[in-house]
Amino acid sequence: MQHTPRRTIASIGSVVVVALSLFLAACGGGGSGSSSGGVVNLTFWSFNQQITEQADKFNATHPNIHVTAIKQPSGFGQYYPKVLAAIKAGDAPDVALIEYQYVPTFVSKGALVDLTPYGANDVKSQFDPGAWALESINGAFYGYPQDTGPEGLFYNAAIFKKAGITSPPKTWDEYAADAKKIHALGKNVYISAFSATNTGWYQALNWQAGANWFSTNGNSWVIDVNSAKSQQVAAFWDNLISQGLVDTNSADGDFQPGWNNALDHGTIASWISAVWGQGVIKGNAADTKGQWAVAPLPQWTAGNKDTGAWGGSGISVITGTKHPKEAAEFAQWYLTNPDSLKIGVNEIGWYPSNLQARQTALTTPDPFFAGSQSGGQIVDQVFANENLLSGWAFPPDLDAVTNFQGNDFNTAITNHLSLASQLPAIQNQIINDLTSQGISATAGS
Repeated sequence: MQHTPRRTIASIGSVVVVALSLFLAACGGGGSGSSSGGVVNLTFWSFNQQITEQADKFNATHPNIHVTAIKQPSGFGQYYPKVLAAIKAGDAPDVALIEYQYVPTFVSKGALVDLTPYGANDVKSQFDPGAWALESINGAFYGYPQDTGPEGLFYNAAIFKKAGITSPPKTWDEYAADAKKIHALGKNVYISAFSATNTGWYQALNWQAGANWFSTNGNSWVIDVNSAKSQQVAAFWDNLISQGLVDTNSADGDFQPGWNNALDHGTIASWISAVWGQGVIKGNAADTKGQWAVAPLPQWTAGNKDTGAWGGSGISVITGTKHPKEAAEFAQWYLTNPDSLKIGVNEIGWYPSNLQARQTALTTPDPFFAGSQSGGQIVDQVFANENLLSGWAFPPDLDAVTNFQGNDFNTAITNHLSLASQLPAIQNQIINDLTSQGISATAGS
């Protein structure tokens, strides 16, 4: 079964306030690329470690273009503010990884180059149509789709077995029951951490539940963070947090040293993450090779296969580059060249949007994720069999949403308040933020 994300954001462009592109008025000439001796120099930013390998392969076959790939930090409040600040300072990269959920934000600021004039449609058939749509707004095309991010459950099968759990939870009720069994192994052993400030995973769970936080009604945004479905998801996690069944004490949160250490030592026994999480676990919990496995996301209704997406990204050309043609050439090469795609799938852990690369990913077992299986698990096949729900959209100011949610959830946990009680405030903050920018926004609930 081919995994195809079916959310389309084409309608978003009609309500994004294009006037925000004045953001770039202070950017000057922009572009970090320069020419020397007939060679065009480009800078590429991403938060994948292996991008230098891919850039080296490109440089070896493109003597007139040289790409310098620079890995950037991916933590909350780091990468995207840094990209936007660099654009404003006229010192931005020529090419950058931009996750799908940030495309509306960057387009609203006039920060991405339309790649249509540079031959984008020549390779359109090579990509998942749904992923391609995530990069398309009002007839313009803003990035080659790199990967998609359906969520599943990564779990340490050895720890689950030790707790007497013979199969991963198929429903959220089973997940809650398993949380008690795992915590019984020790006061510092948890089924998962609850990262309050790392918000993408939690938004995807609302997506899976059928919530739709952001939609449009004519020229106005409808903000529905406080819907009944959202309250259902919040109440579920409030129950686990109140019983001390998930780790809320790791101060540094997901992706940081303390969390990495907990994965590697088995004190965090599972991680709700997107398909790309396989690369994170392999890189940060190397001592647990052979113990991990992957299962579909637990369901609200037994027998369903629904999921939401956390992340998924594309490669875009940044407004202000002095060499848009060469930058577009590199971006296209990066996600169509077999050697580059192989690195992305095998080393970074992409669930690729390139269809040919995806077929390879769906047939290759990974011995790291062996669980109880001999030879390893075909990780991507688990995600290919899920149903990514339609209907979810992202707002034109995702950073603000992320800050409001992260801050309010963190406050709730610190002060022993419920997550559910914070939803009305988050919704009002989002509405006020958008209206302060001249964007019409109303409450859905």
